[in-house]
Amino acid sequence: MAPRDNNNSGNGFNDTFIPWVAGEPLPPRDSGGKAPRGKSRGRHPHNQLTALTMRQLGPGRHADGEGLYLFVRESGARQWMQRIVIQGRRRDLGLGPFPRVTLAAARRVAVDNRRVARAGGDPTLEAARKNGPTFRRIYEIVTEIRRKNWTKTTEASWCRGFDKYVLPVIGDKPVAAVTLEDVRGIVVPLFNGRNSTGYILRQNIEYVLRYAVVEKHRSDNPAADLKWLLPTVRKAANHRPSLPYRQAPEAMVEWQALSINPAVRLAVLFIVLTAARLSEATEATWSEIDLSERIWTVPARRMKARRGHEVPLSWQALEVLAQARKLQRSDSLIFAMDSNRAARPPSQRTVSDALRRLGRVDEDGRPITAHGFRSTFRVWAMECVPGSSETAEVALAHEESDRTKKAYARSTLDGPRAKLMQEWADYVLSPSDGSGDG
Repeated sequence: MAPRDNNNSGNGFNDTFIPWVAGEPLPPRDSGGKAPRGKSRGRHPHNQLTALTMRQLGPGRHADGEGLYLFVRESGARQWMQRIVIQGRRRDLGLGPFPRVTLAAARRVAVDNRRVARAGGDPTLEAARKNGPTFRRIYEIVTEIRRKNWTKTTEASWCRGFDKYVLPVIGDKPVAAVTLEDVRGIVVPLFNGRNSTGYILRQNIEYVLRYAVVEKHRSDNPAADLKWLLPTVRKAANHRPSLPYRQAPEAMVEWQALSINPAVRLAVLFIVLTAARLSEATEATWSEIDLSERIWTVPARRMKARRGHEVPLSWQALEVLAQARKLQRSDSLIFAMDSNRAARPPSQRTVSDALRRLGRVDEDGRPITAHGFRSTFRVWAMECVPGSSETAEVALAHEESDRTKKAYARSTLDGPRAKLMQEWADYVLSPSDGSGDG
């Protein structure tokens, strides 16, 4: 016997089907699902149902022909179903409820489905192409919705993954027709544990298909199902390469002696002195700086927690800003790479390449990163400034994970933070060398 198709569970139809052998007619209903003894099996039924008899049928399934059945539930609800072999696999297709879908319409669809299947096609794909949006269209909608909460770096990463690996494969396929095998074929070759390209792509495809499910373009999410077929990935600490704080003063002297773009040199100094994230600092504008109050206000859109953050500026940080102003490269950007109307900030790649030239590595031999200076600052505060733990966490704009503590910890510790940041600047850079030109 042909195996049952369990992919349509939940429609109430599969459980009612009796075993069936391909090429043989289903036994008549009046025998309780079994062929009458002493009688040979006949031909497949053809146009058995009529508008009159359909309304009198009791619960169960009732054959019409071409694999078409009217399934009547105990509640009296009636649903059209078609049993059909598609590309060697038996499927049960829902064709809609009766009487919304008339007998004549159901017959037409059943005949069309069988014609496509006999030609080696998939009628479900044909229907999706006619009626449903493509995966690319749903991806574009989801991207537009989520864009308002992204940084430029996050958006670039999201789009790069889809443009390179996903859209060329399933972009023009109806979103309703995307299968588990489609997603598996994209993800598995790129899957190599947590934070691998495949790991991230599976999550991102799941986001797109989740929208399709909510909008009723499909009923399942194969990217979510794939999660259970991949190797279990345990979260492990993956700290960014950072410079041991005892090496920081000497490294900053070496950094200022490098022959690199002045905007890159000053941007990294500013990152070190403020313990800011890379994009928060490189995309800073002059309108965010209050020189009289010695405060840099980072807008919420550039902060990871989406909350505005005020950074007290040390004298050394002010000297860095003064050097950046002398470059006169942009009226808005502080650390502009060049002087033109399309002035741009240093990219992550540019900063990383420059830091590699410094030749400094962490304790595991990995080249240090700009983000790693946040860790350098945190370890310095913990070991060299007793009692500064909470102040350092606020300076780093870290979110309190405990909701109760978060509700009460509303102080921004402006005074202690200003003192701590000045002590850090005095440690890592002498006041006279705050922005040196090398």
